[in-house]
Amino acid sequence: MQELAAFKLQPYLSRVELRYSSLDREPSLTQYEIEASETGFDRLQETIARVMDAKTDDFTELAQLAELDLLQDFAGAKLWGCNLSGVDLSGANLQGTKLRGADLCDADLSEADLRGVQLGGADLSGALLSDANLERADLHRCSLALANLSGANLVGANLTEANLSNANLSDAKLTGANLTGADLHQAGLVLTDLTETNLTGVKVEGARFKKDAGLSVEIEQMLKAGGAIFEEA
Repeated sequence: MQELAAFKLQPYLSRVELRYSSLDREPSLTQYEIEASETGFDRLQETIARVMDAKTDDFTELAQLAELDLLQDFAGAKLWGCNLSGVDLSGANLQGTKLRGADLCDADLSEADLRGVQLGGADLSGALLSDANLERADLHRCSLALANLSGANLVGANLTEANLSNANLSDAKLTGANLTGADLHQAGLVLTDLTETNLTGVKVEGARFKKDAGLSVEIEQMLKAGGAIFEEA
């Protein structure tokens, strides 16, 4: 056991490099090791204590206390049920972030990278998502009422049973997205690409479409029967 402890059971950082100078020679293997400094761990503990003792639940303030960048350091983070109402996250990298049940009402997510984000059951009412990348995002039962999604990329997104009433989806890309059972009441979908979009059971009373939206004649007729309005191309 003492030999094992002496060999590698201590904090350390390492890097291994495998290099080929040519196909005729054996590769060289170089390993670098640096002992971890206790100073770094002390600083981490101080940061955690500072956040835990903070007399605020404001996410922006807590991020500042933790010396984290809102626009770069939360990609892939677990932020379930987090209160981000009104927070400015424009241009943020939130790819793969888990935000199920989060409150993002009136948040600014314009031009944000939200590819593969999990937003099931989240509240994005009134949020600004113009030109955001929501490719393959999970928005199941998400509230996007009054949200601005103009120019957003929603290719392959899951919007089943989502509330998109009065939302602005003009010029958005919804190719291959699933909107089964979604509420599009009074939504604007002018110049929206709906090629191969699943619109089964959508509520479209008062929703505005254009005739060149990539819809089949049958789907267009179904939407009209549900109260959708089609403008001329």
